[in-house]
Amino acid sequence: MPWKPSFPGEVPTLGYQVIDWMTELLAAPDRGEYAPFVPYLEQEDFLLRFYEIDPRTGRRRYRRGVLSRSRGWGKSPLLGAIALAEALAPVVPDGWDADGQPVGRPWSDLRTPWVGVLAVSEAQTSNTWAPMLEMCDGPLVEEYPGLEPLDTFINLPRRGKIEPITSSARTVKGKRWVFAVLDQTEEWVASNGGLNLFEKVKNNTAKTGGSFIESPNAF
Repeated sequence: MPWKPSFPGEVPTLGYQVIDWMTELLAAPDRGEYAPFVPYLEQEDFLLRFYEIDPRTGRRRYRRGVLSRSRGWGKSPLLGAIALAEALAPVVPDGWDADGQPVGRPWSDLRTPWVGVLAVSEAQTSNTWAPMLEMCDGPLVEEYPGLEPLDTFINLPRRGKIEPITSSARTVKGKRWVFAVLDQTEEWVASNGGLNLFEKVKNNTAKTGGSFIESPNAF
């Protein structure tokens, strides 16, 4: 069934499903007690755009995004939430429902979901990694038996892994990521291996049909 807009100007997107998934399953980081992670309106707008679907092809429109905001905006928790969604949630377009609205399925139905949190130093990877681990501490581990959030990687239930990687890692070349976070890319230069790392991410995600988001700090 082809996509049918509900109102003029509507664009099909899996973003609404992704937002619901995050709110229902992820814990808000840096809290004394459990609270759900709830993206605020500007973050929701980014998710709706990033998960837009081309109504002609039924595929995701964007394979590369840039989230450039000032410190304190909440980039790291949002990127951690997206990384978890790409690893587990139904983010791969899988046609349309009876009402002509988009539906999705998880990457694990198609291939092993490898997700990377990349930076040119370990200190930078922790920007996203630390809040992401806290987001797993709640309904997520109950919903996905076998999910193992560990200090240095997250084992996914059926297969695959989320892991932090720096430009000095020797295993970058063969990683077939379905999604990657590229943190503080304003500091990715030739001298620290950042440019080489970027090319590998771009090539490897293209091979899987995956995507990546850069998160440079705003000027």
